[in-house]
Amino acid sequence: MRPQALIRFVLPTAILAQSPDTSLGSTLNITVLGARHNRSTLECWALQPGFEISDQPGQAGTAELDLGTIGGNASFTVLPAGFDGGRHNAPAMQWVVFLSGLAHITLPNSTTEAWIQGGKNGVVLVLDTADVSTLGHFTKYPSRDRTTSVLIPLGEKGVPGHRVLHGGPCQGEELLV
Repeated sequence: MRPQALIRFVLPTAILAQSPDTSLGSTLNITVLGARHNRSTLECWALQPGFEISDQPGQAGTAELDLGTIGGNASFTVLPAGFDGGRHNAPAMQWVVFLSGLAHITLPNSTTEAWIQGGKNGVVLVLDTADVSTLGHFTKYPSRDRTTSVLIPLGEKGVPGHRVLHGGPCQGEELLV
């Protein structure tokens, strides 16, 4: 069996001092492209159990959130400006971390959409594989610049602990950083 790497999200400890009932609390809120009743969905999730204080060398004293293990090869993608990814399903349950650019995600048979700006709030969990969603989703990259992202497949533990905040993508102050 191949060893799996652990993924961690790290922030300054000042984030932990914030009141848990604010939108900038002690957890990471992310947009999730999931599925229900064989249709893709967009939801805003708060990952649980939340941030802890890191004791990792070089990051000791900062806030970290365990995102689970990697389930295969991670990849770095570069999408040209204006690229249209068409309708598709997620090839695997995976984290998509948009580093730059802009992604516009829409759903068949729904007016729900997500605009994901690359950078500090560009983390999306994509779970709508073909076995749970018949039609998948559409993704376009309307930026005038390239969109870059890192794709990280989920490991054996699968979907991280979470609390569903609401249907639709996380927006504005709901985002952590």
